[in-house]
Order: sequence, then structure tokens, then C-alpha cells
Amino acid sequence: MGQKFLMGRVAVIVRALLLGVGFCAVTGCASVEVSMPSIPGMTKASIAEEDAREREELRSALAKLEERPWTPAEDREDGFVTLLFGGSVTSPKHQAAAYVDSLEGDVALEVRRDLEQTLAAAWNVAQKGRTATTAMEPLPTDLRTIEDAIVEARHCRIVYAEALLLLAKRDEGVSRDEIRRVKQQFNQAIMELGRTADALSVRLDGGEPVNSVAEATSAR
Repeated sequence: MGQKFLMGRVAVIVRALLLGVGFCAVTGCASVEVSMPSIPGMTKASIAEEDAREREELRSALAKLEERPWTPAEDREDGFVTLLFGGSVTSPKHQAAAYVDSLEGDVALEVRRDLEQTLAAAWNVAQKGRTATTAMEPLPTDLRTIEDAIVEARHCRIVYAEALLLLAKRDEGVSRDEIRRVKQQFNQAIMELGRTADALSVRLDGGEPVNSVAEATSAR
């Protein structure tokens, strides 16, 4: 594992060096002579292999986030427009009610455990996405993965908030302050995903950063 980690970090360093050289070539930096370090085992092919491995980890991180405790991942209505403007077959409020009714024992505790796992999964996608921004050739699919994670995290935030609100109405030890705090925690994760999406956009098109997707999806 130590060797694999070292090779991964070396790949990131080499990619950064190559990106720096490319930047100077495009922007017309003063004549700079760069001597690339000789690193045993590190070639363009090995760096591409590392990129592919990290891309697969990013997809796996999204799949983990999509493991909702209330509906199977394949049943999700994940279109950005659908979640932003409505139109899904089952509303978040109905999903929350069915989710809460399916739990046994200390329901509030179970909901808190589930939402903590979902938050951790969202932050993990952001972390893996940051790695994708250093890839030699980031792909549009990388950006799509992050955007899907933003949509998923936003939907989860709504359902968890509705579930906690329902428990508060049932006097099961959930306060309004806790609900606000959970929303804020999800907003922070969504904003981090948005910053990652912006960084990938810059790498893909070379333009100025666009408005964060997260700003549109965490505004409630």
C-alpha cells in the first residue's frame, strides 16, 4: 500500500510539473529551461493509468453517495431540472415519511447515523474530484460525476431535513436548531463540490470560473 501511495503522489507531482510547463508555453513566459526529474517507473502510460484509477475511485465515491437509505439508487430522479423545479414521481416529503416509517427502535438516532454517512460520502466525492483536477487530461465525464454528486447531495439534504422535521413534530427529540445545523452541513459539502466542479471546468475549457453549480442548489 505504501508503494502504491508513493506512486500516486509522484504522479500528481509530475502532472503538476507538466501542467506548469504547458502554461509557460501558452502564456509566453521568459525562456525557461526545465529538466524533468528522472523517476523510475513513471512514464506517460503509468500516469495515464494512475488517472484512470483515480477516475474509477471518483465514480465509486459517487456510487456510495447514491446509496440512499430510503430508495434504491436506480430509482432516483437525478435530472438537475427535475430536482430543481420539481416533477419527480415521489416528492422528498413523501420519501422522508416512508423512510422514517421504515425505521425501528430509536428512529432519530438511525436518521442521524444515516445522514452522517451521507455527508461523509459527499465530502469523499469532493476529495476525489479534487484529485481529478490534477489529471493530465481531465474528461467531461469527471465534471458530470461532480455535478451528479451535487444534485444527489441536494436531494439528500431535503429528504433528511423533512425526516427530521417530521420527528420534531412527533416530539422525538429533534429540535429546529438541529435541522438548521444539518442543512448548513449539507450546504458546506455542496459548496465544496461546487468549487471542485468549477476547478474542473477551468481545466476543461481554459476559461474563467463559471458560477458555482452549488450556488443554485444550496440556496434554501
